[in-house]
Amino acid sequence: MLIAEILRAKGAGVITVVQTETVHAAAKLLREKRFGSLVVVDQHNKLIGIITERDIVRIVADKGATALLLKVEDIMTHEVKTCSPKDMLKEVMQLMTLRRVRHVPVVDNGELVGIISSTDVVKYRLNERASEVNVLRDLTRAKV
Repeated sequence: MLIAEILRAKGAGVITVVQTETVHAAAKLLREKRFGSLVVVDQHNKLIGIITERDIVRIVADKGATALLLKVEDIMTHEVKTCSPKDMLKEVMQLMTLRRVRHVPVVDNGELVGIISSTDVVKYRLNERASEVNVLRDLTRAKV
């Protein structure tokens, strides 16, 4: 299974935030969109980082409410692991597990084309298993 297939099923839209936006604005966007992360882009819309709910919780726990006035670039993860639409799901699952990340931006020829979350992976795997169960049921019924 290719990452491109998951993007086709879920849609390739990505909500981004500009690096100079405040942490407070990013937190509001996360809540509004019900996402766990936002891809951080520069003024040219190029991926430069990622900010997650966990990043915000950590900085607020450390610095208090004043942390919400910081810029996204001050707390984002700068070294973002990405994948390609041509990557196999199994490889991306391994990346997520080994790196302990729940969101992986999808980049194609330097352009941000989507994002894969652990929820997307679980949803796909559950659908895949349900299909397998249905096939096995059909085979069992056909033998009777």
